[in-house]
Amino acid sequence: MKKIIITLTALIAMISMSNAQQLPLYSQYMMNGFLLNPAMAGSTDYAPIRLTARTQWVGIDNAPQTLAASGHTKIGNNMGAGGYIYTDMFGPVSRTGIQGSYAYHMNLNSDLKLGLGLSMSAFQYKLDENNLHIIDESDYAINGGIETVFVPDANFGAYLYHEKYFVGLAAQQLIQFKINIGDNNNNLNQLVRHYYFSGGYTFNLGEKFNLQPSLLLKGTERSPFQVDINLKAFYQRNYWLGISYRTQDAVIAMLGLKVDKYIIGYAFDYTLSNIINYSSGSHEIMIGINLGEGKDSGSRLL
Repeated sequence: MKKIIITLTALIAMISMSNAQQLPLYSQYMMNGFLLNPAMAGSTDYAPIRLTARTQWVGIDNAPQTLAASGHTKIGNNMGAGGYIYTDMFGPVSRTGIQGSYAYHMNLNSDLKLGLGLSMSAFQYKLDENNLHIIDESDYAINGGIETVFVPDANFGAYLYHEKYFVGLAAQQLIQFKINIGDNNNNLNQLVRHYYFSGGYTFNLGEKFNLQPSLLLKGTERSPFQVDINLKAFYQRNYWLGISYRTQDAVIAMLGLKVDKYIIGYAFDYTLSNIINYSSGSHEIMIGINLGEGKDSGSRLL
């Protein structure tokens, strides 16, 4: 009985989450904003390659898990291109996708730039009915099969950036594709447009310390917006500690280090909702390398 209650609680939470956010959730996006905004492609003088693995709600069977790999690079003086592949799973549903991005960057003055980006994406949506917890075995809508749908999409972003600050705006799932899957298609399973607004500022606290407050406002046309309030402290630009508060969801602790061109970061989400009664929290690991990075590659903390 306890297992049934846990399963039902998790499914209700997943449904609530999916109504608000259909896209993968990340906690360390401050170190890889390209995951949210295609306009960031080519915004650095080096090519950042990142691999992120996230396990959500540890302790609950079939809870969300995400694996993502991304990279982007500068092309000439004003352009950038990048790519992003991912797989996102929870319960009987999974999405495996790929995205290609292009961005154009304009110099507004000697220190301020504006990037505009567009990405085309596609993913495979899969429903494995073998992983469903069936209440009525005679339900003709459930046949125990695996159903898949190929879904195309597009994203747009704008990114204003300076050595000290940045402001970004992005819209994902522009097409709002309808996923017709199952025997009783009622066109209710439709992708919704997601919006992301981000901003941050870097304070220099002497020669060795930097402090970077930032925020992320995210939401859809069908749900209230959610706010992430972040604060990260850097020592010698190579070691960092951070804390985030995600409204109505979690408090996140982060730490990481950079050795030469290599980066590793870790985040732990402490859930504030009732899920904490059944889960010990969420874990996220990010590793990366900055290809072509030199001492003159800029000083923005991204």
